[in-house]
Amino acid sequence: MKKDLAVILGLFLIIVAVLFFGGAFSTVSFLTPLQKGAINSAEKNTSLSVKTLKIDVDVLTTPNERKKGLGGREDLAITRGALFVFESSDIWPIWMKDMKFAIDIIWMDENKKIVYIVGGARPEPGMKDKDLTIYKPGAQAKYILEINAGLSDKYGIKEGDKVKIENLGADK
Repeated sequence: MKKDLAVILGLFLIIVAVLFFGGAFSTVSFLTPLQKGAINSAEKNTSLSVKTLKIDVDVLTTPNERKKGLGGREDLAITRGALFVFESSDIWPIWMKDMKFAIDIIWMDENKKIVYIVGGARPEPGMKDKDLTIYKPGAQAKYILEINAGLSDKYGIKEGDKVKIENLGADK
């Protein structure tokens, strides 16, 4: 009886230890190598400006961060946005999965020149992933900026404008 109780207590302690300390370890951290030129955690937030608009942005660099984007958020402060940073230039599509508010989507090339804008992209609640509108730029881009709907028009932002991004890193 004592032996059985000791085994049960031992297993219980192991389970508690795994639950308590296990959050710091995952297979993802071992399977995902640090990419050359990756943005470190201190650079995950930065600011940018285009014309007279200044925005603080969350920098999204991993596939999971970019897939989620602003999805799931209730709203976005007028001075905030999201900056998607890709490893290379391509025709990067955007969807409005789990979005709860409208946004302007701005694609930029590797020189941070705006190559395409979608103003007022609206959420599509209740839509299946396969039925969501996919927004695609007319040119290759390396960066995508998501800001509150209407800011592009309000600040007169257009294709060809240059975006200044603070502290993004030399490789980005």
